[in-house]
Amino acid sequence: MDTPSFRDLVAVGRTAAECWNEFDIAQMHCEQAFGAPFNAAKGILNTDINVAEARGVDLAPFQGPESSFKFPDLSAHIVVRVTRKPTGHKNIDKINAKIEKLELQLKAAKIERKSLIEQLVITGAVDQVTDNIGLAFTRLK
Repeated sequence: MDTPSFRDLVAVGRTAAECWNEFDIAQMHCEQAFGAPFNAAKGILNTDINVAEARGVDLAPFQGPESSFKFPDLSAHIVVRVTRKPTGHKNIDKINAKIEKLELQLKAAKIERKSLIEQLVITGAVDQVTDNIGLAFTRLK
C-alpha cells in the first residue's frame, strides 16, 4: 500500500465524516422515536423488579433458561442479573482496608512511573513511539 498523501487523507476523512453524519442523524431520529419509550419502559421495569426483590419476591422465575422474560414472538429475552454483596463483618472490613491501602499504593506507583517516563523522554534516554491511534467523531459547535 502506498503512503496516503495529505489530500488522500482529507478525502477519506470527508467520506468518513459524511457517512458518520448520516449515521448520527439517523441514530438521533431512532433515539427520539424508539429510545425514549424503550428507556422509560426499561426504567419502570427496573424499578418494579427492585421493589419486588426488596419486598421478598423470588426473582428465580425471571432468570435462567426457563425465564418468564423470554418473549419468542418478539425474539426478545430480558436478562435479569442480580448481584449480591455480603453483610458487614469485621474480617471483611479488614480486607477492604488492606485493598484500599494497596489501591492507593498502586495509584502512587503509576504516578511515579508516569513521572519517570516524562523525565527519561526529556533527557533523551527513551523515545515515545505510537502505541495506538483512535478516531472520535463529534459535532462542531
